[in-house]
Amino acid sequence: MKTSIKIKKFWWADVAADGGVGTNWNEIQIGQREASVQFNGSDADTSNYKNVLGSILESATTKGDKTLNFQFADLTPAVIAEFCGGTVTTDSNSVKYEAPENENQAVEKSLRFLTEKNVLYTIPRASLDAYPIVNDDDLHYYQVNSIVLKPTKTGVASYSYDVLLLPDANDILTFVLDSETGAATITAGTHTVAIEVVNGTVVTALQPVIGVSLGASITPISGAAQDFTSPVVYAVESANGDSQNWTVTVTVAA
Repeated sequence: MKTSIKIKKFWWADVAADGGVGTNWNEIQIGQREASVQFNGSDADTSNYKNVLGSILESATTKGDKTLNFQFADLTPAVIAEFCGGTVTTDSNSVKYEAPENENQAVEKSLRFLTEKNVLYTIPRASLDAYPIVNDDDLHYYQVNSIVLKPTKTGVASYSYDVLLLPDANDILTFVLDSETGAATITAGTHTVAIEVVNGTVVTALQPVIGVSLGASITPISGAAQDFTSPVVYAVESANGDSQNWTVTVTVAA
């Protein structure tokens, strides 16, 4: 398998604690030039082990490595640090990124990208190597080369893809809080979510886990701390780019 394809969206997430696919997807600003991905697989490697007479004693056939290489123009220091390691500091003049002393970092992420054909690829675990490229006549961007690794969680495929049947969908499908008293009430007609949390819960920095339509993006992202003292508006953008606002209300049980 060898393919180079134009993409509409690209996300990364930390590999899940159980070794499976990440959940809190961060979308990368890909930029015009960077909207392409190379996802390559190599042929199996077959080796025959023979004795001194030339008879084959053992054979080994293994699949070659799969690689995923891409470029992105998002130079936000916090994003760069996620891919390259390093440190980020902020003062009144700037937000500063400093590369790590050892740039041979072992960075692993879950990756996801959406093609122009509305095919959504998911890679649960990849080892990344990222570096900057700055040219006078070109964009400032980062080149990211990665090796697709076997997930540590049993039963999780090294990659998968979904052919989207509803690319215009921009719904919130699930909304979960650690302190909820029951499942959230999600009303598609009014684009609202209502959820109750246990008595005494401080709602100023709750971190909801939010599921959205396949191929859609959500802002703020799932897992980001939010102050739910008042209703919070989330924007869900479909695979085809149509955005819908959703209003989430959290109430504290009496």
